[in-house]
Order: sequence, then structure tokens, then C-alpha cells
Amino acid sequence: MLYLSFSILEVTVKPILLCAMFFVIYSVYSLNRVTDQEEDAVNMPERSALVQGNEKLLMILAVVSYIVAVFLGWLESPFAAFVLLVPIVSGIAYSKDVLSIIGIPRLKDIFFVKSFVVAFSWAACGALLPALYLENLFKLWFIFPFFFIKMFINTVLFDVRDVEGDTLNGVNTVPVVIGVSGTRRLLLTVQSLLAVWTIVFSNLFDDYYIVLITSMIYGYLYILYFCTEKIRNKTLLDMLVDGEWIITSVWVWMFICVCPV
Repeated sequence: MLYLSFSILEVTVKPILLCAMFFVIYSVYSLNRVTDQEEDAVNMPERSALVQGNEKLLMILAVVSYIVAVFLGWLESPFAAFVLLVPIVSGIAYSKDVLSIIGIPRLKDIFFVKSFVVAFSWAACGALLPALYLENLFKLWFIFPFFFIKMFINTVLFDVRDVEGDTLNGVNTVPVVIGVSGTRRLLLTVQSLLAVWTIVFSNLFDDYYIVLITSMIYGYLYILYFCTEKIRNKTLLDMLVDGEWIITSVWVWMFICVCPV
């Protein structure tokens, strides 16, 4: 996602920030695996079994990874280090009851807030890190909402996969509250708004317009396929939805390096 952002914003790719982002993602999701064992025991029992007994090791690796990420970000810019802290701060509030002292429950348990927090965290990193090198910040009006909506759809689709475990553990995700069919209609509506948003800003991204339009079509396809009562292959969901950024970035790389205009 970060590579795609650098490319679309026409900013020279910074490998140090790509590495920092890798360590951030590894750390946040490792921590999430430790804190979400009850839900994973129902939704992904094989993953829960892998975590059991290895909690301490995962915690150590996660903490070290985040320290490395922030250090790498700081080498590039203090602002980059600050942006890289957004996911961990959001992740703690998302998974733990740290805000209960002011009467706010775990964000994961608040309807809609969970999806917004996750989407905001990754959109902030994807959009703001390349913005360090932008002279004209106007393109951020497109790229941040683009990533935010994409990640919102992404996280809600995984909630559809995890609806059984979330229901049993009282986690009020979108599909738990409004049902899978309602979630499907919601995501198709949101995807349509994103398509309109892309068309409105199309003049800013002439070189990547085909890539962005294909991304829109791809989004419709995986919503229609995975947002259903029928249980789909969970590994396929990981590969095709989380893996969307890999697929899209490879195509962008081909545009830039293999078939330059």
C-alpha cells in the first residue's frame, strides 16, 4: 500500500520507510493475535493454537519490531516517526480497555468505531508518509480517502469472516449488528462512492487511471464474492483482499519499470 502511495503521488520511493511500515504491520498484528485469542479460537482455531504458549515470544518480537520501525522512521524524519506511532496507539485503544477510566469501552466493542479506527490507522500511514516529500499537498484530498475507504471495506470483510466468533464474544462489528446481507449492501454503496470519488479526481492521476479503475472493479468483485452467508475459503480471503495491495503494486511496478510511457 505504501509503495502504491509513493508511486501514485509521484514521489521517489523511500526503502527505509517501506521497511519501517513492514515492522509496524508485523508488530500490530502480532499484538492483535495475542489480545484476540478468544475470538480466534472460534474464527481461526489453527491460528489460535499457534499463538497459545508463544504469547511471550510474540510480545517481545512485536515490541522490538515497533521500536525498530520508529527508529527507522526517525532516521528519515521525526514526523515520519510520529505517523508510524498512529497504528500502535490506535491498536492499544482498539484491543484493550485503556479508555475505560473515562467511560469509553474498548474501541473494538463499539459499533462502527472499530472499523473506522483500523481504516484510519493504515490510511494515515499510507497517505501521510509520502506526503513528507510533496510540495503540493492537494493530491492528499484524493489519496487519504481512497486508502481509508479501501481499508474500511477490507476490515469489514474480515469481520464477515469472523462473525461467528465475534457474536459469541459480544464484539459489535458491522456484520454482527446489521447482518451479512445488510453489510453487503453497505459495502457496495461505499465502493460506489469510492468509484465516484476516483472519477472526480481522475485528472490528477492520468498515468495510473487504468490501475485505479481496475482497483474499483476488483473491489466490487471481492465484496460480491466474500460478503455472503456462505463460508468461503479463509486463506483465499487473506490472499485476495489483504493481497490486493501486492497485486496492484506489481501492476504499478510494471507500468513504471517494464512498460514506461
